[in-house]
Amino acid sequence: MPQTDSSPARLPRCTTQGTQTLDRSFDILQAIAARGAPGATIEELSADTQLSRATLYRLLKAMKSYGFVRLPRLRGPYFLGYQLLSLGAQAGNTGGVRELARPALLRLCETFQDSFFLFVQDGYYALCLELHEGANPTQSFADCVGARVLSGVGQGSLALLSHLPTAARAQILEHNAPRLLREYAISDSALRSTFKQVRQQGYACGLADRVLPLHTGVAVPILDADAAPVGALSCALPSVRMTPLYQQRLVQAMRQEADRIAQRLGA
Repeated sequence: MPQTDSSPARLPRCTTQGTQTLDRSFDILQAIAARGAPGATIEELSADTQLSRATLYRLLKAMKSYGFVRLPRLRGPYFLGYQLLSLGAQAGNTGGVRELARPALLRLCETFQDSFFLFVQDGYYALCLELHEGANPTQSFADCVGARVLSGVGQGSLALLSHLPTAARAQILEHNAPRLLREYAISDSALRSTFKQVRQQGYACGLADRVLPLHTGVAVPILDADAAPVGALSCALPSVRMTPLYQQRLVQAMRQEADRIAQRLGA
């Protein structure tokens, strides 16, 4: 299976004084998320966070009152609260790009029957804000909404990276280069030679990697009036199906959808 970042990564602690309660609350949320569908018991949370049961009960009670965690049964496991879903939906639709991209992805799925995604830049990652699978779903680096793909991996992240300001792109590459080479066999030089090509041709193809060597795809950026990337439409399919003619059809249709989204965002 591909190595993805769909499970929430442990975020670095804030160094600002007076944030201990906030740090611990985030640790609890991430620990519950990491446990997945079964939820997390007090014993598991204590082991994962190194917090005492008394501290956990105090923080969980407050978090439950805000809707950030749920306790369906009195003595059962804790789950992430529905308030996080509400906040996440609002965060994921900043500027309306997710809402505008959803029908575009549905149209592309109906036409090509492949898997289509909406990615946005999120620090050192490309974050999947939306995905739809057609009749021919395939393996990809993003297996769910909210999955994070290391920038430099896959065509969606390349479409975004190629249109970032030079300084921002350089910072991301410097940070990600060791993991890209170690985990995916993607070199820094291969990435840098790709960016100019992507900007010239208007779409990205994923670089060959060791995780999904038999899969490919294309991605097109969604650019605002200043040519800054607000997102990228991406598709994934087995390499054997990506003929030159099929790629041409994909790129043309995805460009049209990206341009339509950009125009509506501008309006």
